[in-house]
Amino acid sequence: MVNWQHYILIPVMVLLAINIPHAGAQTNPQLSLTLVGPNMGHYLTPAGQTSTLKMEILNAARLDVYLLQGEAYLDPDLSGTWQLIHSEPLGGFHLAFLHSAFWTFDLTVPTKIQAANATDGTPQVSLLIKIVYQAVGGTQDVERGVFALGVPGATVQQHYEAVWYGLAVALILMCIGMAYVVVTKRRRSP
Repeated sequence: MVNWQHYILIPVMVLLAINIPHAGAQTNPQLSLTLVGPNMGHYLTPAGQTSTLKMEILNAARLDVYLLQGEAYLDPDLSGTWQLIHSEPLGGFHLAFLHSAFWTFDLTVPTKIQAANATDGTPQVSLLIKIVYQAVGGTQDVERGVFALGVPGATVQQHYEAVWYGLAVALILMCIGMAYVVVTKRRRSP
């Protein structure tokens, strides 16, 4: 006769056997990206102009890395397609564990750009930063970070869908109300 505890023990042993080889494995190096600005990381980058941005790149992993390439992307028309706005080599800069580097670059924001919202009256867009780096072992990887930029002069995209839904609901409720009034009047009249 087989004890029911054996049925529980088998899956536990399989899970342990799968995870033990990975327990001592070194994880991939990972960078921490921070947009450094004059007001706690808040940047204003006017549409149609070039602004200087500063990015802190911190090596948060235990392996040394070499910074290879820095790239900045924007989605100018909010279509979901990121366009490369700036790219430059970082010269294979050596970055040890818990050390950071600062990448200062010029970003030219297109004249015709849309923003998803406006904060404090300033349209905001998203900036995608990609840092290509190489670990000591030769493996190459990419770290990504998305940051909000204030873009004076950008067009704020209007969300008319909510207005149309509101009008449709109001129209339906008005029709139901009118039908209710007509039905109740017919029931009362002799």
